[in-house]
Amino acid sequence: MDIRRLQAFCQVYILRSFSKAGEALQLSQPTISAHVLALEDEIGMPLFDRLGRVILPTQAGEVLFTHAQAVFDELEQARVALLALTDRVAGELAIGGSTIPAHYIIPKLAARFHAAFPEVRLRLEVGDTQEITEQVLDGRVLVGLVGGPTPLPELECRPFLDDALELVAPRALPVPDLTGNDWRERLLSLPWIMREPGSGTQRALVRAGDEAACPLRSIVPVLTVHSSLAALECVDAGLGVAVVSHLAARAYLDRGTVARLATPHLPMRRQFYTVHHARRGESPALAAFLEACGSI
Repeated sequence: MDIRRLQAFCQVYILRSFSKAGEALQLSQPTISAHVLALEDEIGMPLFDRLGRVILPTQAGEVLFTHAQAVFDELEQARVALLALTDRVAGELAIGGSTIPAHYIIPKLAARFHAAFPEVRLRLEVGDTQEITEQVLDGRVLVGLVGGPTPLPELECRPFLDDALELVAPRALPVPDLTGNDWRERLLSLPWIMREPGSGTQRALVRAGDEAACPLRSIVPVLTVHSSLAALECVDAGLGVAVVSHLAARAYLDRGTVARLATPHLPMRRQFYTVHHARRGESPALAAFLEACGSI
């Protein structure tokens, strides 16, 4: 089987899209389709059910993907072993970042890393903590920078940076007193903008609420958003309050477009973590990147 056809097939399987697979591999959609069709002709079975815009793998597709992933894992291990023989820090390094690391940590980290190791080509994927953890697990990225640890034994998590979470509100919103005995009722009665359940911010907020006996997980938000930037823009527009990373809120607070609400009974802190596959060999590039994260 042609390795390029297998790469195209695996990207379609992972992304459930011929066009997105083409973007990932920098190939046209007709080329991706041709590679998959050639594989289907070779094995004599369809690999995907094409249901309009929905693409689902067939049983043959499931079997081929499992074995193809094993092949690509072996090739990656060979590449890592060969690079390790020379201690050369080079090659491509696919990084995943949840929204806060991707927007506020990785850019400066990548600039310093590139200056130190110009032969490494960095590629960044962005998602929430859960999405990036899944991408590390299935090999789409080699290392993730995320807002929470994972219990999966296949993955190794290392804390590398502390973060404070801020409750921010529109400037026009009357500031509630959250210091008295009825702070829970006052907090729960606010109009809330929430991050999606897979985000590290949302997990940290719910955990802090549980520890303070405040049922934040029961809140029905005005709006659920997929990024801290979207949450801050909604707060700035007067839609409601939100909990966001201090890294994201800092510029808005400095400009005075949103206000910080003190929550003395609800301290909210978390750590950012690097996550990588514990059973895969560390290439010199990955080892150098993990070391760079540890020095932030």
